[in-house]
Amino acid sequence: MSTNPRIGKYELQERLGQNGITEVWKAFDTQARRYVAIKLFHAQLKTDPDFMTRFQREAQVIVSLRHPNIVPCYDFSISQFPETGSATAYLVMDYIEGGTLADYIRSTSQTGKLLSIPAIVHLFSSIGMAVDYAHQQQIIHGNLKPANILLDKQNTAHSAIGEPMVTDFGMARLMGPTGGNTGAWWNSSPLYLSPEQVMGAPAKESSDIYSLGIMLYEICTGTLPFLGNNAAAIMMQQVNTMPASPSLINPNLPPALSAVIMRCIAKDPAARFPSASAMVAALADVTRQGSFNMPASEIVGQSSGPINSMEMDMPTVISTRMSPLPAGVVSSGPMYTSNAQMGGVSQPYPAVQSGGPITPLLPAYTPTYSAGNQSLGNSMPPPTAPSSKKPGRRGLYIALAALLILALIGSALGAYFAFFSKGTTATTTTTQIMGHAYFASSGFVSPDSRQGITDQLQINLENVSPAPLGKSYYAWLLNDKTMDWKPIYLGQLAFNNGTLSLFFPGDAVHSNLLATNSRFLITEEDASAAPSSPSLDPNAWVYYAEFSQIKPIPTNPKSYSVYDHVRHLLSDDPKVKAAGLTGGLDIWLYRNTQKVLEWSGSARDAWKFKSVDFIHRQLARIMDYLDGTLYVQKDLPGQGLYADPNISKVGLLTFDPQTQDPPGYLYHIGKHLHELTALPQISAAQKALAIQIKQWIDGVNLWLHTIRDDVLKLYAMDNARLTGNDGRTLLDEVATLANDAFVGKVDAHAQVTNGVAQIHYAIQRLATFDIRACSASNHCVIS
Repeated sequence: MSTNPRIGKYELQERLGQNGITEVWKAFDTQARRYVAIKLFHAQLKTDPDFMTRFQREAQVIVSLRHPNIVPCYDFSISQFPETGSATAYLVMDYIEGGTLADYIRSTSQTGKLLSIPAIVHLFSSIGMAVDYAHQQQIIHGNLKPANILLDKQNTAHSAIGEPMVTDFGMARLMGPTGGNTGAWWNSSPLYLSPEQVMGAPAKESSDIYSLGIMLYEICTGTLPFLGNNAAAIMMQQVNTMPASPSLINPNLPPALSAVIMRCIAKDPAARFPSASAMVAALADVTRQGSFNMPASEIVGQSSGPINSMEMDMPTVISTRMSPLPAGVVSSGPMYTSNAQMGGVSQPYPAVQSGGPITPLLPAYTPTYSAGNQSLGNSMPPPTAPSSKKPGRRGLYIALAALLILALIGSALGAYFAFFSKGTTATTTTTQIMGHAYFASSGFVSPDSRQGITDQLQINLENVSPAPLGKSYYAWLLNDKTMDWKPIYLGQLAFNNGTLSLFFPGDAVHSNLLATNSRFLITEEDASAAPSSPSLDPNAWVYYAEFSQIKPIPTNPKSYSVYDHVRHLLSDDPKVKAAGLTGGLDIWLYRNTQKVLEWSGSARDAWKFKSVDFIHRQLARIMDYLDGTLYVQKDLPGQGLYADPNISKVGLLTFDPQTQDPPGYLYHIGKHLHELTALPQISAAQKALAIQIKQWIDGVNLWLHTIRDDVLKLYAMDNARLTGNDGRTLLDEVATLANDAFVGKVDAHAQVTNGVAQIHYAIQRLATFDIRACSASNHCVIS
């Protein structure tokens, strides 16, 4: 007979870990005949008179969480511990066989063996969706760190290292004032703690996103962004220190992945992703772009053979041979070092191994600035002209930190429309906005399809009443009034403490929802079975929203409604379509500016190898995308296209607005934004957002025009000047400006000038439904 201690039906077998408040045991459930993990709460918690009541309440919520990447909690109780006779609270969870993510990082990333980019994206997509699910249940983790991510070695179907399983959800609320959301002392590692938690604010969804970003930074670089000799020093860095860009430490990271990381760990919570699912969507975009797959002939330092049509538009790679740390940058000291030669200078660094040759990494550095109480990113200073001084590479990478502030969700049309027939009439209303439904993009996109753009929908309503007994709320997207009736069922909304929420992940082929749907409806119908289509009974229509389809000049085909403008920006533009391209203006601005960034970086790095032909090819590709097919022939006469000839039909820049057809993306987007602000059907918030985006567009336009001027100067240089100091200075400047144009720029005073990455997300915010209630005095009716 076993002599192991027992709690009820659980036989304690092995203590797995402990801290000052809890200890975790591997135990055997003698009734269910399975192993479980039991978390015991130490006796000193009895000094908190409210703990037992709070434990009963919060444990019920924790047990209700059911997600494939959350460790399931089976049971909870307050029982007598035989050895002490005192009351003990405990949670019973599934026993996951395998180590933690912390163990994995110690044995791999911190020793220079990094996961592949697709593996990292899968890992954090799984974790992110688990966190998003918990957030939808109003559960904040508040203590996310690698030690709380278990890797299930019994489940390796999708991940060779084991499927990630998040544990310890709800602990922050359960601990209450004892450990609470505000204190950091109970959290054994301040390395992952958000700035607002350090300063005493309660943990929120954005706090969990920050912690996810710190973990993502660590696994992508092999080091943490903030290191110190004690917890206080690390927490001060969390609040005040701007971290080094992960791309500076690991140059093989795709720019889009660096941008995701830097957005997650923005100091201002409002600058982070609005949800964990939005972060996952951005990670999916990294994978879809495939910027980590490089054609061998385009790797800097290797001989380049003939260029074929597929290689012309493939992503390029920054050289794996790196120069020393930029002037003025001081290393904080690597966690793991090895003496190796880097760029002719002996530097300690961890090596990186990811299914290929080992790549040296630079150690982390921590330039600091004092943010004070200033909100970063709300101002838009005019872009500054390039300095006459030789720009260092530090500016190129630090600018990634400018991805700080996204525009607030713009509200949609405030007019009142009916839903179900063509030719409905509008009635003005001032009905209170109950919530919003906003489109998101999964990132599963390709140049020859508009799929993967605005293919998801997030719905949030507040201050709503529960549905009557036997009824439930159902959400629908309704198509454009000019089209045949084809409603899209989004799902049953979850009701929780006066809120309704639903995330619609899209269909299997990632259809562009905005392209054909201008209306949104919530019905109140029988809870026993999901309806196949919305009820035709007006009494069942409880909440609605619509993008206005009123044209300023109905007889003019070039007179656009709110819905027309938003659709052209995000899903389907006629001029883009006439050029043989699919999708809206925004995605092409995003794609092509990112390509300019990639090509400018590889051209700059080719300078140290004196690869004149390669530099010329990259510069020509930049000009192809800046000018477009028509104007590049004037700027580079006799020069064939090196970039994709189809994509190059539409340039980024516009030189003659009256005759250039199609116009460049920046001008074209700006024109839509200008016309949108003149429509009376848009809200004040939506108008303000459009004006702000237009200012950012103007800034990017100035940067790209300066890049064009510099590229033409470089192209005119003879080989001696191009491979000399003059060429290096201009190549550095082009790369810096391209980085500014794509990810934005932060100056010495922490003022942010936003780039295309921010523009991309802000334009999506224009596609936001303002959801209003149908009431007895304000029905949604068929006209």
